[in-house]
Amino acid sequence: MEDQGAAKIRRLDHHQCLSDALEFSPFQMGDLPEEIQHLVLSLQSPKEAARTSIVSRKWREVWTRYPNLCFDGTEDGPTDEDSVKIKGAKFIETVNSVIQKHTGTRLNKFSIRCYLEKNCSDHLDRWVYFATASKSAKIIDINLGPQRKDIGPTKEVYHFPLQALDGLDGPFVQSLFLTNVSIKPRSDICGFKKLVKLHLHCAEIIGDLPELLLNCPILEDLELIACSGVAELNIPHPLDKLRHLLICNMSLKMVDFQVTGLTHFGYQGFVIPILLHGCSNLEKVTITFFRMPLAEQVSNKGFVCAIAGIIPSISAVKELHVCASMREYNPTWLWSLQVRGMTRPTCMLVKLRKLTCEITILTNGPNSHDGIFQIAQFLDFAPRLETLELHMCYSVEIGGSCWCDESEVFPMRRLDHLKTVYMSGFRCYRPQIELLLGILENGDVLEHVTIEPMVKLDKNPDDKINIGIPEDSICAWARLASQRFGKDIVVVKAPRRRICKWVGGWSIKAK
Repeated sequence: MEDQGAAKIRRLDHHQCLSDALEFSPFQMGDLPEEIQHLVLSLQSPKEAARTSIVSRKWREVWTRYPNLCFDGTEDGPTDEDSVKIKGAKFIETVNSVIQKHTGTRLNKFSIRCYLEKNCSDHLDRWVYFATASKSAKIIDINLGPQRKDIGPTKEVYHFPLQALDGLDGPFVQSLFLTNVSIKPRSDICGFKKLVKLHLHCAEIIGDLPELLLNCPILEDLELIACSGVAELNIPHPLDKLRHLLICNMSLKMVDFQVTGLTHFGYQGFVIPILLHGCSNLEKVTITFFRMPLAEQVSNKGFVCAIAGIIPSISAVKELHVCASMREYNPTWLWSLQVRGMTRPTCMLVKLRKLTCEITILTNGPNSHDGIFQIAQFLDFAPRLETLELHMCYSVEIGGSCWCDESEVFPMRRLDHLKTVYMSGFRCYRPQIELLLGILENGDVLEHVTIEPMVKLDKNPDDKINIGIPEDSICAWARLASQRFGKDIVVVKAPRRRICKWVGGWSIKAK
């Protein structure tokens, strides 16, 4: 014990000597140029920046110029590397103390993540005006609610003062992230001239959103998720710099944008008119349709018909990801009749190279539900498609046994460029078999065909759906189909992820 105590004393003496040496040496850290000090601080975490105050007396106030002030008062969720976790009872006191001592100069990012009561609006206003008063903060992130995208804002929300971003010295904010707040856009607010990113999550929009966007001439990234107060997104003026547009879970009747430079577009919601004018550089589009109302189901309007209405706006897209669901209400024999007698559409996805479809089918008769035949019509929209990924989930309540008997080949046009086909949730139901046989017959350049019986949807409705898969029957059918069309078919088996590949009637198995 005495040896340990002596060793501890020696270490303390050593640290004190180092501190004295730094303090009285000819070269002082405080003598570094201010730009270098700022760079050193920006590379440190908040705790590391605070520790620099003990290195030298001249550095005791250096932390007051720390560029990233991120306060996290939540009890759940991950913490950003720039954030400091603060317990709820001390959150307001801690933030007030820090901003009172901070100089506000060279502030780069200011972030508040907490669940405060409405009577704390005075504190929130003080924090926001502190960040904007610096005239240097490029990122402002105010998150006052749980990170849930499936719910709207609460009845009582904090009103974020957009006018705080305005000032005589000109705009400075480049990224604005607001969650669970309300905003009131006005045409006379000019603090968004340099705004590049605008993310509004669960926000209540009181006023004219197009006027706000009109004041964002270089906006590149716009996210609107579960926001209220907007019935139509009709933006009459062009947003030529916009590259990423995401619209989710909003009660809209129409989306109308002029976005000539758009490269990524995402939409999640009910089927509505979507007009994107001048999109010639689209790289990827993701569309998720909510379950269609009963009236549309009975009238035989499928998700492909809904996509067809958007095709003129996204005709230049190279990669398309579609999520949709089908119900039992459809008169299923009409699907087959409609698709078999279809005519080639006038507007097509001529640049589309990869198509991913996630389809959930709610039915008691998977062998008689022909809704999956809409994929054949989808393939007709994309004459130069190279890769098809089809993820299927049959939510079967009654029955649902494999078909595996001799089936027809579903008629479709030539697939002259299709090289790769991957299907998950393939259980050898009759419509699945007929669709794949049609692809095998018309895909002369097919190189890779893979089927996986397991359901691979991101949001699997039931974990039990992958229990009791008849893999032997599926492999037997794959062997016969491979022999019939002379093409290799790979069956991915579970749970050991064994691969069963049928080549010319011979079975090759590998773990």
